[in-house]
Amino acid sequence: MFAIPAPPVRKQLKPVISKEEYVGMKRKLRSFNNFKRHPRASRPELKVFLMAVELLYSTTDKFRQMPATQNNMDHIRGLIAKSNEFEDILIRVVLRGEKLDDVLKKNYPK
Repeated sequence: MFAIPAPPVRKQLKPVISKEEYVGMKRKLRSFNNFKRHPRASRPELKVFLMAVELLYSTTDKFRQMPATQNNMDHIRGLIAKSNEFEDILIRVVLRGEKLDDVLKKNYPK
């Protein structure tokens, strides 16, 4: 008889987004949905930014249960950073009343 070795035990990694971070992200998403109802948020030039933030939130939500490998963590950090940039642009234009061109020139000079 041959002895069959036991399969190696896989190290269980934490998820990329903790439960606390997930709860905070869900709160942020609810606030974002309220934000979209603002009258100035319906301007056509902001549609791209609104859709991008929604896409980034949904992608982050889908990836939240993935194991916290370095590659996954870098990917999620990039999504969150990009989302924060777009949120800043939207807040400045919709709530503060700044012009989109001015905000983009200030944040992304050529």
